[in-house]
Order: sequence, then structure tokens, then C-alpha cells
Amino acid sequence: METLTFVILEDEEAHFSLMKRAIAKDLPHAAVYHFQDPMTCLKRLNEIAPTAIITDYLMPGLNGIEFLETLNQQQTDIPVIMVTGQGDENIAVRAMKLGAKDYLVKSGNFFTLLPSVLEKVVREKKIKDALREVEEKYRLVVENAEEGIVVLQDGILKFYNPKTTEILGCTAEELSFKLFIDFVHPDDKEMVIQRHQKKLSGKKKPEVYDFRVVDKDGNIKWLRNNVVVVDWENEPATLKFLTDITDRKWADEHIRTLTQELMKYQENERHMISRELHDSIAQDLSSLKIGCDTLFDHQPAIPDNLRQKASEFSQILHKIITNVRDLSYLLRPPGLNQLGLVQSISQYCEDFSEKSGLNVDFTFAGMDALKLDNTTNINIYRLVQEGLNNIRKHADTLQATIKLISAYPNIILTIEDDGRGFDIEERLATHKKRMGLQSMQERAMLLGGKIAIQSQPGKGTKIVVKVPCTNK
Repeated sequence: METLTFVILEDEEAHFSLMKRAIAKDLPHAAVYHFQDPMTCLKRLNEIAPTAIITDYLMPGLNGIEFLETLNQQQTDIPVIMVTGQGDENIAVRAMKLGAKDYLVKSGNFFTLLPSVLEKVVREKKIKDALREVEEKYRLVVENAEEGIVVLQDGILKFYNPKTTEILGCTAEELSFKLFIDFVHPDDKEMVIQRHQKKLSGKKKPEVYDFRVVDKDGNIKWLRNNVVVVDWENEPATLKFLTDITDRKWADEHIRTLTQELMKYQENERHMISRELHDSIAQDLSSLKIGCDTLFDHQPAIPDNLRQKASEFSQILHKIITNVRDLSYLLRPPGLNQLGLVQSISQYCEDFSEKSGLNVDFTFAGMDALKLDNTTNINIYRLVQEGLNNIRKHADTLQATIKLISAYPNIILTIEDDGRGFDIEERLATHKKRMGLQSMQERAMLLGGKIAIQSQPGKGTKIVVKVPCTNK
């Protein structure tokens, strides 16, 4: 049980005895200290550490108001109850303004009332101490958080923690004269304002998004913003948790650059291997087949079994040549530069349908006038390849649709099937993104574009790739 300690500042011994008896009746475990001199009492407060103080207004040396003023100067947070023999409204008002928790008149029921008033004061102090402890814990968390925490209202930073000043490179004083939007990168301002307004209006939007800020020294930083709507001083505001992801963004960009360089290198390697297969190996094999086919010309005496063997070898060579040319075709479509992107995709879809049994419906629009560079051509072609291979492997369907449309400022490639589909959220949550989709995403990014995936179990899959429409 918590020990309660009360100090009674009373110059009349009889009144002190009655107060002590009243307290002991309802609070028998409480310790009570008596002082007749206010100065002596003040000197011993730190030693006693009372739960509450009861002081008479009329005291020698200091009256009750002066005693309260001295306590305030010492920044002592001890609840005080002031008592007086005669009620005076002015004194009561002054005492309450100085922080007195109650003001009692020594009337007929005073000694009966005193214990309940003390219990109320003690209860309020416990609540206040508990709240202060919680606030202190939250303060420590907020001040030491590794993310910026801000409250934004009407564009003004109403609250911010030390991490925010570190991110923005400003002192607290400098921040007090700036609007938050002043720090947002010019290219991101419109997006940030729109999202902020939609959030306050209750419209749905992504809870987490990335944007750039420019700190005091002109450094560009990437922040990830997690935002919720709160009430601040009875008005709506947004509470933002800002994580500095600059290093992560630069690392991602570096990885993306390396990936793009790797993909370019792979295409060059494929082109070289394809050319070697087609121009050298396939040609040599063709020469070998011709030699095999003409091996026994003008030699009628050769037994039939040897002619049969030569014919079998010729068939094997024919199959090998076909496979080599198919492999060369897959590595680098020979007609891409000569026929163009649309005709090459059309030819590939026909060949794919014939070999896989998957019926591919290919349509295009607005592509005739475009002259795309080799990088764009080959990567759009690869996107079609990878999309159809994904359908063949995973969709469990016999129908696929490919659409290639030029709609300025984008080229839009749509790859769709009516197969088994999948749960996108589950796939992303369990990090089961298949390598085909990953490769398609990287190719879209290589072209400066974006990829969107729509799918549901049993309802097929639709992949839409948008890349900038730029002529070479």
C-alpha cells in the first residue's frame, strides 16, 4: 500500500489536532507532519516529500497566498489545499489561480469534509502523475525516433520532432517560419498537395507514398510518407511519419542501372550467339547435310542399307539444323530490323501458336508511322515473348490476346489470357513474384515505362505495359 504523507501548516495547535484526528479516521495509514512556521516548512519539503499540503491562510511570516507564490517559484509540484477561518472570494480566486487544488472554510462540517477532499486531491495527483509518465515515455519515443514525425495543419508544421529538423537541415526556429510545402521538390508538389487534400476529405488514396524534399542546403532527399488524419486543437490535421529512404533509393537506382546494363549486355550476347548459330554453325550443318544427301551419287553399287543409314543421318542433320535455326530465332529474331516490330511480333505469335497449341490473337494500331530504336524494338518484342511463355507455363488456357497500340505519349502493350489467374496481394505478400514477371518489370523500367498487373483466381490475367512513345 502506498504511504500517504500530509503536511499541515497551521499555527493553532487545537485546529491541527482536530485535522489530524479527522485524517486518521478515514486515512489511518497516512503520516502527518505539523508546522507552525511557513519558512521551516519550506526548508523541509524536499526531505518529507509530502503527498499534499494543507495550509491556513493566516500564518506568521507568510500568508497562504505568499506561501503558494514561493512554492511556484521553487517549481514544486505538490497539491495544496488552502483553509481559512472566514470565507473570502477574492482570496479563493487568487489561491486557485496560483494552483491551489481546493479552498475550504473552517465551518461546521470542515473536519468531516477534509478527508474526502484529500482523497480527491490524491486521486487527481495519481492520475496526473500517470499521465505525465505516459507523456514522458511518448516524448522519449518521439524525440528519439529514427523517422520524422510531424503534425501538418493548413500547411503549417504544428509539431515536429528532432529527426524532422535533421532531415530538412533546419533548426527549430527556422522551421517555425516555413510551410512544409516549401521543402517539397518542385516536381512533386502537385502530387503531395493532391494527396494531402484527398486524405483530409476522406477520399481513398495510398496510405504510404514516396516523394522528394529539398533540404536547406539544396540536397534532394527521398522520403516515405505514412499519413493518418488526426484532430489537433479541435481541427483536422495530418500526422505524418517520414522515413528518409534516400540511400535506399540511390541503391535501387544503382541496382536498376546495373540490371539494365546487364540486360543490354545479354541482348548483345544473344545477338552474337544468334549470328554465330545462323551464319556459321547452321551453314556448316547445312553443308554437311548436302554432303550426306549426295554422298552416294553416281555410285549405283552402294548397298541399300548404307543408303538407308545416310538418309537417316540426313534426317537427323535436318532436325538439328531446324533446332539451331529456331534457337537462333529465339535469341535474336532475324526479321526485327528488316520486317519491323509489328511484323516480327505477328510472325512470332503465329509460330508460337503452331508450336504450343495456344491460340494467340494479335492486333495493333497506330504503329505504322513509328520508327523506334533497336533497344525499344527488342525489349517490346521480349515482353511479348515472356508474356506468352508465362501464359503457356502457368495460365492453363488455350487462348491469349496481344494488343500493341500507339496512343501518344505512350506505346501500350496488353497481354491478356482467360486462364486460372492468381491473387496479386498474396503473391506480393509472400514474395512469389515469378522470374518472368520480374523480368518484364525490369524491361518496362529499362524503357522508362511502367507495368500494371490485373488478376484474380479463376478470372485470368491482364498485363498492361506503358512505355514512352519516342521516335528515333
